[in-house]
Amino acid sequence: MKMKKTLALVLVAIMTLGCATTMRADFKIGPRIGINVNKLHFNDKMFSGENRCGFVGGVQAEYMIPKICLGVDLSLMYSYMDYDVDNTVTGDGLAAPKYGKHFLEIPLNIRYKFSIPLLNKYFRPFIFTGPAVALKLDKDDNSFKSKTGQWTWNFGLGLEFIKHLQISAQYGVGMNNIMDGQTILGTTINTEDLKARTNYWTVTAAWLF
Repeated sequence: MKMKKTLALVLVAIMTLGCATTMRADFKIGPRIGINVNKLHFNDKMFSGENRCGFVGGVQAEYMIPKICLGVDLSLMYSYMDYDVDNTVTGDGLAAPKYGKHFLEIPLNIRYKFSIPLLNKYFRPFIFTGPAVALKLDKDDNSFKSKTGQWTWNFGLGLEFIKHLQISAQYGVGMNNIMDGQTILGTTINTEDLKARTNYWTVTAAWLF
């Protein structure tokens, strides 16, 4: 249900911008790189996730309607998320593995750029929010099984310098349970009881032409 609502919001955003094609619009595209700091949040006291640092890199496109300072951005990103899962229950013989995964991440955001007439040539602050899906590119090992698609909702802000360089920071809130299968750390566990969501900070720099 959450996925259907997210897709509906994406379609609404695209249709809204499509209706605005008669207005003058600015389109930019360029490379984007950065880091993410992610953490697994479990609903069970048996495991906990520590903050870990990863990498993101790819391409970002931006479509803005200057008259209303509103637009969207769409990115196609490679993302490496590194997790450290800790077992807090002693005496059960479970190991505490490091867990790294490679993803193709596709965020779509609605963004608003603040207009400061005397300073727009030099810098403009902006805010954005929207959904993102991360599609897993590698296979699971025997210690931790996760779903292929991980959905988040992003909230972010940033600064645009000289109309090209964009520095931004965002927080992604996990929207779906990423647990899959019945085995974790070699032990059978009911995944209806053990749920995990990925929340993470991402800081990036993009140069848009």
